Amino acid sequence: MEELIQKAKNGDKEAFTTIMLSLEKDLYKIAKTRLKNDDDIYDAIQETIIEAFKSIKKLKNTEAFKTWIIRILINKTNDIFRRKKHKKEILLEDIKNTEILNSYEEKDIDNLLDFNFMRKQLKYEDSVIITLYYMEGFSVREISDALDMKESTVKSRLYRGRKQIAEMYGYKVKEGRV
Repeated sequence: MEELIQKAKNGDKEAFTTIMLSLEKDLYKIAKTRLKNDDDIYDAIQETIIEAFKSIKKLKNTEAFKTWIIRILINKTNDIFRRKKHKKEILLEDIKNTEILNSYEEKDIDNLLDFNFMRKQLKYEDSVIITLYYMEGFSVREISDALDMKESTVKSRLYRGRKQIAEMYGYKVKEGRV
């Protein structure tokens, strides 16, 4: 991937296209945590791709590419969110790697988390952090860098989000453990 990123930085449009196609699903999932309809999601992704293409030469560290592009995406989704004046509540996407949902088959996770009441349960910031951590495999430090917040804030929001999800599904949560 780093070789492709370097080629893209040097102006190789095909390398840039290959990178974007490989990130398409990830970008969609992240954008969906903020935006409710597909038109807005695809607008955010398109704006992100345009912005990234225009400024990829400014990227200093190719290893930080994914964090960099996700930060652009989050800014674009926030712009669209403000323009459309959506409510600040969201629908949380899949959480594949959590003990709370281990008893369900992977195909059922989307259905479980698609209930309307989920829209009102988690704050936007918590859902983005949970998505980045569980779905995209980002570390706490990477999330902290991408969202420009303290690592301790990321950790507390992860805890709070997991606790809320556990409670929604009827699990008793012991203090200090989710």
